[in-house]
Amino acid sequence: MVFVSYIHVLLAVFLMGLAAAAPMGPVNMLAIRRGMLGGWRHTLACGIGSVTGDLILFSMVLLGGHYLFPDLSNPTLQTVLAAIGAIVLLPLGIYFLVRAVKDPMRAYASARHHWDEGTVPAHLIAEVTDCVALTIFNPLTIIYWVGVTSNWLPFAHSVLGYSAPVWGILMAAAGLMSWFTALIFVVRFIPDRIGPTFFRLVNAILGLILVGFATFCGIVLSRHFLR
Repeated sequence: MVFVSYIHVLLAVFLMGLAAAAPMGPVNMLAIRRGMLGGWRHTLACGIGSVTGDLILFSMVLLGGHYLFPDLSNPTLQTVLAAIGAIVLLPLGIYFLVRAVKDPMRAYASARHHWDEGTVPAHLIAEVTDCVALTIFNPLTIIYWVGVTSNWLPFAHSVLGYSAPVWGILMAAAGLMSWFTALIFVVRFIPDRIGPTFFRLVNAILGLILVGFATFCGIVLSRHFLR
């Protein structure tokens, strides 16, 4: 039973990292565009920058939560954090599900227009720094990490104890890198597959993950009010 709890905790934070990396926002558009223009190494550089930015934000929220809320086993605190998670994640999940079925051609057409224009930086380090900045200063990314960490941290603490932040950062990094590894593969070997269906699939998977996290928060809340 304890082993199953470990798997649930680690899988959840892996999916948190995957969901953070997957939205078709500025970083992914940049990674695809520059990869199409200059080769897969530019997608790799963008991925490194994005992963670094996401891990910085996640570490700040995670370690800040441990510092501000030392008693994570408190039922009232768990309820408040679950409410924050539900309020943040449910609208985001619904938004991406709607984007999965509503006019994916518009986003694709706009992106494709820019992929065929411009140049790429001469030095890959410039792309790394660009994507770090785009990730860290994106308000939606900050809101996302606050929401999912509020959902995950009390549960992880009850299973992993004080080692939860270390495991969280490692598994979130694995999830983030899994997305960009897949994106590099697509850009390198099957760039013709990057179209409306690709956008639709990514948004649908992302929406389902976020709604799943929000549902877990709802279950935590219902347990509190049914006592």
